[in-house]
Amino acid sequence: MKTIRVGLIGAGTVGLGVLKILKEEASSLEKELRIRVQVHSICSRSLEKLHSVRKDFPEAIITDDFRTVAGNPDIDVILELVGGVDVAEKILLSSLKAKQTVITANKALLSQKGESIYKLAEENGTEIGFEAAVGGAIPVIRVIRNCLSGDNILGLYGILNGTTNFILSKMEREHLDYGQALVLAQKAGFAEADPSFDVEGIDTAHKISIIGSLAFKEKIPLQSITVEGITKITRLDIQFAAELGYRIKLLGLVRKLDGKVEARVQPVMIPKHHAFASVMDETNAIYYKAAFAGPGLLMGKGAGSLPTASAVVSDLLYYGARRDTQPISEKNRFSAAEISEANQTEARYYLRFNTVDKPGVLAEIAKVLGSNSVSISSVRQNESDSEPVEVVVVTHPCSESSIQTSLARIDSLEIILEPSIAIRLEDKL
Repeated sequence: MKTIRVGLIGAGTVGLGVLKILKEEASSLEKELRIRVQVHSICSRSLEKLHSVRKDFPEAIITDDFRTVAGNPDIDVILELVGGVDVAEKILLSSLKAKQTVITANKALLSQKGESIYKLAEENGTEIGFEAAVGGAIPVIRVIRNCLSGDNILGLYGILNGTTNFILSKMEREHLDYGQALVLAQKAGFAEADPSFDVEGIDTAHKISIIGSLAFKEKIPLQSITVEGITKITRLDIQFAAELGYRIKLLGLVRKLDGKVEARVQPVMIPKHHAFASVMDETNAIYYKAAFAGPGLLMGKGAGSLPTASAVVSDLLYYGARRDTQPISEKNRFSAAEISEANQTEARYYLRFNTVDKPGVLAEIAKVLGSNSVSISSVRQNESDSEPVEVVVVTHPCSESSIQTSLARIDSLEIILEPSIAIRLEDKL
């Protein structure tokens, strides 16, 4: 029987979920895996929330000072579930210096401070598990590290934020504007009062930075990722996408292009016939392409107390069982990737122009597009007896730089009433 002495720091939604699983599964873990998880310490800023925990784990030390847990020689594994960066970094550094194994769900910390944290872990001969940091209960980290370790990953595409996917799903199904769908997401508990971290694509960028670096064994810094959120998407865009046979998703992607890494987060149109387009509501998914295994799709709950806690407990058992017996074999530090210029890749684009209602509008738009080597594939225009008029253009494949140059010129024309919208069509997933 192997005993793993655990210190839990952060008894919020996920932390309490971890304790629930450990309590309910204790006997089966001992019987089936021959592992006894001993909760040595529980640290929380809100001690009043831990009344029931005291009953379930009577031998555990309850504290509001993480410094009595991180670095404590009587603890083998630290579960860091406080979130944020500053305090979490202190916890990890203290724990790793004390040669404790660390399990974290903190994608912001790892994407911003990962290099120094991984270096310290290597120097102290200990390990870090972070399956819960990307995709919640979806086992994407383990798949990349183990299941596809003998393959060559060509690309990863992620719907990795439940808030934005819920909003876009509501906009489509209930014909809502962005603001209306956001309110529903907040009422349902899927969006914060300040949702910018999610809706501006920052959360997805953190996750793409982590899994992209592991997949390509090259460091993809957060600042090298092109990031755009969903706040400019309207129900008209959702409607036009459906008419064209597409569905709009906030997509994080990393892929290899001529030896360079393309890394971006932005709303894209995915063909409805593709399995990836069926991922709705708060569900998350990662679609991968590998040289030998081919394409694959992982789906599941990307957030929530018990789904995320499930991934934390999985890491606890995996790394806890390896502790003191398994030489360090996992690599988290890599040399910097050569990043592809984002505006050089080619794709078809959906362009929506908000214009005055007068003859010659389309001709002016087409002239600017043509002068920048953007060829028009099709045009749609909503019928209206008054301004504004919505003109939708779908292009043939062209570079993003051509689109950006064209829109800058078009938006300066007197015929344009609002900033124009451009959305990539991901036809080659």
